[in-house]
Amino acid sequence: MNKMIMYIFMKPYILLLLFACCLFSCSEDEIESYYGGQYLYFSQLKDAEEDENAIRVSFNNYPLDNELTVKISLGLVGDPFTKDAPYKIGVVKEKTTALPENYSIPQNPVFKANSATDNLELKLIKTENLTEDVSLLLKIEANDYFAGSVQNFDTIRVVFNAVESQPLWWDKDVKNVYLGTYSRAKYRALVQYGGEGAADFGSMNASQKRQCALRLKDAIALYGLKEDDGKAMTVPIY
Repeated sequence: MNKMIMYIFMKPYILLLLFACCLFSCSEDEIESYYGGQYLYFSQLKDAEEDENAIRVSFNNYPLDNELTVKISLGLVGDPFTKDAPYKIGVVKEKTTALPENYSIPQNPVFKANSATDNLELKLIKTENLTEDVSLLLKIEANDYFAGSVQNFDTIRVVFNAVESQPLWWDKDVKNVYLGTYSRAKYRALVQYGGEGAADFGSMNASQKRQCALRLKDAIALYGLKEDDGKAMTVPIY
C-alpha cells in the first residue's frame, strides 16, 4: 500500500523527468545538425598585407634545386575530424598563367585528424619557360567532407619564376669583405658549401657571414672550384 502511494506521488515527477530528457535529446540533435558543417580556409591569408594574398617564390634563391615544395597553411572551421579527412583543391584556370608542367598538387590530400590546422604541400617545378613571373591560383572546393571555404579565404595565388639575378643582399660590403664579385657559379658554391642558411646570406649577422664565407673559401681550396669561364674562384675573406 505504501509503495502504491509513493508511486502515485512520484508519477508526475517521473513524467516530467522523461519529458526533459526527450526535449534535451531533440535539442541535441538539432544542434548537431546545425553545427555539423566543416569548412577549410587558407589561414596564412589572415596575416597577409593588403593586396598581398600571394606567395612569391623564385628559383633564383635556390640555385641547386629544380623542384621546390611550398607549404600552404590551412585552417579548419568546425569540429576536428576523428579520422583524416580528404579535401579538394582546384586550379582557377582562367586566372592561372603557370603551365601544368610547372606545378604538382597532391591528388588526394587529407586534412589530419584531431587538428584545426594542416599544410597543403605544393610542388613547383623549374623549367626553361620560367623567364618571368607566372601565377597559379588555387581554390578550396567542396566535397563529401567539407562544405566549402570561407569568403575571402578560399583562394590563394602562388607567383614564381626562375629568373637568374644577383641577390639584393650581395652589395658592396658583401663583395669587398666576404664573397668578392658575384657570379652564378660562386652563388651555387656558396649555397652548396656555405652551410645552413647560406642561400639567405643577407639575413646573417657579421659572425655568421664570416663563418659562411670561410666555409666557401675552404671548399674552393679543397675542391679547386672554378668560375663558369674556367678561372679560379676567389673570395676576399681571411
